[in-house]
Amino acid sequence: MIFVSGANGHFAKAVIRNLLAAGRASSLVVGTRDVNSAFARELAGQGVSVREADFGRPDLLRQALAGVAKALFIPTYDANDLRLQQNLNALEAARDSGVRHVVYASFLNAESARVEHSRLVHYPTEQAIRASGLGFTLLRHALYAEILVGDLRDTLRTGLLRRPGGQSRCAYIARDDLGFSAAQILLRDEPSGHTYSETMEQTWSGEEIAAVMSEVFSTPVRFQAVPAADWPGYMTEHWGVPPEAAQSALGTMQAIEAGEFDVASPDYRALTGRPARSLREFLETVRDAKQA
Repeated sequence: MIFVSGANGHFAKAVIRNLLAAGRASSLVVGTRDVNSAFARELAGQGVSVREADFGRPDLLRQALAGVAKALFIPTYDANDLRLQQNLNALEAARDSGVRHVVYASFLNAESARVEHSRLVHYPTEQAIRASGLGFTLLRHALYAEILVGDLRDTLRTGLLRRPGGQSRCAYIARDDLGFSAAQILLRDEPSGHTYSETMEQTWSGEEIAAVMSEVFSTPVRFQAVPAADWPGYMTEHWGVPPEAAQSALGTMQAIEAGEFDVASPDYRALTGRPARSLREFLETVRDAKQA
């Protein structure tokens, strides 16, 4: 049996869609805090085993993982000071339940001391997984390309793509591509111990992203750099992100400015046999979905 946590999340849904397309509904277990969501009910109707799972409740996790051989653990979006213990709970439950292989959704350059969620959550989780005695695969995700279009309407209306980074280049990848690669790991007999850095095949500066946006959406867009130090306030003022959550993004933005994510890795192609979609292809998919 294969287990996917956080089933109602965007990344988990992308993984699950690929597993269902491979005909694995009857051997798929999904965990979620909300087993009554529309998506959870839809999955149950397709023969997927939907189980209540909460990383904060080890007893539920052990029940959810019963009979599972390989598990994908996706960190929650809770505060960083909670997430490490949640991940350790999941790892302990996996050992107790007889899971043989753990796949963990981590973050690019997880060793970074600047990035709060890497320092407090991802890197110590990776270290715990390595020491667990379980088989494992670590999937280090680049920044989701979706963060470039979360405010697309405002970007096209104002003609300004406002983001941190200055002149630095950054790695991105579409969440649907990550869903495909994670599903491939879950479907095959993956050797233990591999760490994959998953990115598009080139990195991008803000000016380059704005130029591609201009072409794809037939609207002039230029890049306007927001200093990393100002980004939390910008997120709160313009996007309504709570101040505490916005502040946790500061280190990530500082890391972008410092060039820590200027990493174009060949790992995605090696893992899947195909390249991740380019920025242009991703933006064209967004455009076509808007027009449909």
